[in-house]
Amino acid sequence: MINGNKYDTKYHQAKEHAKSLIDKRDTNIKKYVIILDIDDTIYDTKKDKLIEPIYDLYNYALSQNIYTVFITAREGSEQSKKFTVEQLNALGIKGYDLLYLRPPSMKDVYKYKTYARKNVFECGYIPLFSIGDQKWDIGDYGGHGIHIK
Repeated sequence: MINGNKYDTKYHQAKEHAKSLIDKRDTNIKKYVIILDIDDTIYDTKKDKLIEPIYDLYNYALSQNIYTVFITAREGSEQSKKFTVEQLNALGIKGYDLLYLRPPSMKDVYKYKTYARKNVFECGYIPLFSIGDQKWDIGDYGGHGIHIK
């Protein structure tokens, strides 16, 4: 275990698995994308800090010229969107290509996340993987699913 902590281990294992998918990709294909959740995936809501292994993975994807998309269940009100963008910037999470927030009228998170991933796919991106702490963070149109549990 890293630091003797199951919490650190699960994120480190997810990072290594995802990194291997990046390294094995066909480099002739230029529109690969990774899809990440925010809360309790790259950002620890209880400790109010980055989850370093996933942040490192995010930066690795950027260094490999892979598109990055965040799909969060946070409500998509103007206030929430402003807060989320400012929070990501303050945490050093910059350079992402798309940010999806859940429309206030869409209460079913599973359907929303599937819809958002489908939208990414229909825009011509090829998902390598989707990663998150909830089952709805992975699934149809998300490439390989990495469920951090």
